[in-house]
Amino acid sequence: MLSRSNISFFGLIFGAIFFFSFIFFEEKGGMSRAAWLTAAVAIMMTVWWITEAVPIYITGVIPLIIFPLLNIFDIKEIAASYAHPLVLLFLGGFIIAAAMESSGLHKRVALKILSFFGTSPSKIIAGFMFTTGMLSMWVSNTASTIMMLPIALSVISMLSSEEKTEDRKFAIPLLLSIAYAASVGGIATLIGTPTNIMLASILSDNYNYQISFIDWFIVGFPITIIMLPLIWFFMTKIIFKVSNNASQALEKTITTIKKTIGKTSLKEKVVAVIFILTATLWMFRKLINDVIGLNLNDTSIGLFGALLLFIIPINKNERACDWKTANKIPWGVLLLVGGGIALSKAFKSSGLAYWLGGFSNYFYGIELYLLILIFVALIIFVTELNSNTATVATFIPILIVFALGLGANPLYFIIPTTIASSCAFMLPIATPPNAVIFGSGKININDMIRSGIILNIVSTFTITLVCILILNQILIVDINTVPEWINNN
Repeated sequence: MLSRSNISFFGLIFGAIFFFSFIFFEEKGGMSRAAWLTAAVAIMMTVWWITEAVPIYITGVIPLIIFPLLNIFDIKEIAASYAHPLVLLFLGGFIIAAAMESSGLHKRVALKILSFFGTSPSKIIAGFMFTTGMLSMWVSNTASTIMMLPIALSVISMLSSEEKTEDRKFAIPLLLSIAYAASVGGIATLIGTPTNIMLASILSDNYNYQISFIDWFIVGFPITIIMLPLIWFFMTKIIFKVSNNASQALEKTITTIKKTIGKTSLKEKVVAVIFILTATLWMFRKLINDVIGLNLNDTSIGLFGALLLFIIPINKNERACDWKTANKIPWGVLLLVGGGIALSKAFKSSGLAYWLGGFSNYFYGIELYLLILIFVALIIFVTELNSNTATVATFIPILIVFALGLGANPLYFIIPTTIASSCAFMLPIATPPNAVIFGSGKININDMIRSGIILNIVSTFTITLVCILILNQILIVDINTVPEWINNN
């Protein structure tokens, strides 16, 4: 059986072989030289992302090295992708999330929410899912999962002590539901997961089309609100039969943790105020700009919130956030997002996206909504083996041109598929929350596959249906009309 290290080694070798094969052979299929070389880079990056030949974040810097070397982009032009406004928006969001974790505010919020739910196993799972999902809207899905895991393990331990044995029919769905809720919660906001930022940055950079925080929220939040109870229902009523009998385990755990964290500190209060202020500005940016005549944007708001954390003092020697705290943010994700933006830019400018989009000719006559469903399913299952950010970076530029080849509005293809990339539930390597929960040692791979394959199918139909309804009925987007922002670019 191949080990993880062997897979990485073979991925490293095969990725390089593919790349140099393209370099030394002439282009085929009517592709331009630039498109041919871009395909070489894209294939190598995809192989390395899938096999984790090198850390996926380092793979993200390949465009910065190779595109200038191959004369596809000037170094200044490609470097701009790594300082894209939406990358900086993510930076601001990460710093605010780091301050929440450092102050302990995230744990207090979790306990407050959990205390509203009942003490039966099924209600405990609902409480954990709702809490994790709401936190993941603002904090990274990895951080929210890591935060909730020890609380969940404590509940499992106390429940096991109460019943003299560990109830796997409760422990497994509880832990898996936390991972799934973290992934689904990130769908709701533009900063919830790197894939949302990736899509917005591709459209902004290549087509000058802006998706604001509230624009995304109109689509993403309803899906989160629908998916969370759906996952809870399938996990507790269909896949696992979870008891509805009350237990005192949750109440004991909450009481114990409350005693540990004590009263709300000044630091928590300051971070909470800044968080609420930032979120409010994001939500009502357009209204504020229209009424007051400002020119606020989501990036400046996020960085402003982060700046306030470094300015406002807690006491003589402490601010709401310091650089030691900020330095703990996942910097690698910013490189990954920047690499995805650079790759998508090369797809468009080299003509590779249009070459791939030409295959849309073979799909004439097929119902567009059926094609959307097929692509949503494809992205979900591809993401099981690949980074969701890498999947979006690779497929979105192709899907835009594919939709244009069919005379369809690309938003109908790229919004559902981007959301779908956050809904890979089968394998530990699919998403960081899956990996964190699997690392607890209480989940078998068969448990994850058993529940994940069902939820992948449920997600495919739910995401497709909800996105189509919102685009049709709320945002009033015509699927059969190519938008002006495409024609102008």
